[in-house]
Amino acid sequence: MSNLSQFKLSLIIATYGRDKEVDDLLLSLTLQDCSKNDFEVIIVDQNDKIDLSLIINKYNLVLNLNHIKSNVKGLSISKNKGIKAAKAPIITFPDDDCTFYSNTISSALSYLEHHSNVDIVYGRLYDRKSQENIMRVWSSEDKVLNKLNFHTNYSAVTCFSKRKELLFDEMYGVGAKYGSGEELDYIMQALNNEMTVHYSPTIDIWHPPLNVLVMSKEKVYLYGYGYGKIFRKNFNWIFFSIFISAIAYQLLDLLKGCLMFDKNLVVKRATSLKARIHGFLNL
Repeated sequence: MSNLSQFKLSLIIATYGRDKEVDDLLLSLTLQDCSKNDFEVIIVDQNDKIDLSLIINKYNLVLNLNHIKSNVKGLSISKNKGIKAAKAPIITFPDDDCTFYSNTISSALSYLEHHSNVDIVYGRLYDRKSQENIMRVWSSEDKVLNKLNFHTNYSAVTCFSKRKELLFDEMYGVGAKYGSGEELDYIMQALNNEMTVHYSPTIDIWHPPLNVLVMSKEKVYLYGYGYGKIFRKNFNWIFFSIFISAIAYQLLDLLKGCLMFDKNLVVKRATSLKARIHGFLNL
C-alpha cells in the first residue's frame, strides 16, 4: 500500500495452516480507527499446503503488507524473523486466529505515548459482546508488572513491545523442541532484565477461547511441560514461589475433580501436574 518507513507499529503474524482466520484478522485491521500508515503487517508464512496469495492480494492495496515466506517451521523462529524485519519502533504478535477491535491499535499506541518510560505493555483477551474475559481472569485495573504479579496478566497476543532486541527462545513454542512456553519466557526475560512492563485493560483483543479441559491429553502435557521447563530455565526464588502456587492450584483442582467424580477434570489436571513437574525437573 505505502512505501512509508515511519510506521509506529509492526504487527508480526506467524501463520501456518489457516486461511479464513488470517482473512478475518486482516479485515479487522482494515477497520482500525487510526491511519493505516501508522502500522505495517508482517506475515511470516510457513504454509506448505495452503496458499495465502489470494488473501495477500486482497489486502495489499489497503494495508502495508510484508509477506515473508518461510521454509522453516516454528512459532518462535517466525516471530523472530518478523522482529528482524520490523520497521516500526513498537512490535506486537497477534495470533493468526485472533481479531482486533477497531481501537485496539490506537489504544496501545496511546498508552505507550502517555507512558514513555514503559518498555512493554500487555492488554487483555476480551469478548466485548459477552463482556467476558477470555482464557483467564484479567485485572480490571492498570498494573505495573513485576516478578510476583505478572503471572495472570500477560499473553504474547496482547504484547506491545518497544524492545526489539528481546527475542523469543527458539527452543520453545509450536514447532520447536519444547512445544510451548515461549511467551512465558519472553516476559520472564523482560523482568529479569529490569525492563518496565505494564498491563492495561484499555487494550482489548479477541481470541477464540482455549479451555484446557477440551484439549487432548497430549496437548495438555505439551503445554505443561513447556511451562515447567521455562520456570527451570529462568529460575529464581520469586519465580519458584509462583511455580509452587501454580502446582498447588493444579493439585487442588485435581482433588476437586476426585470429589466430583469428574474423570475428565482428574485426567487433565493430573496430566498437567505431571507435565509441569517433569518440565521443571527436565525429565
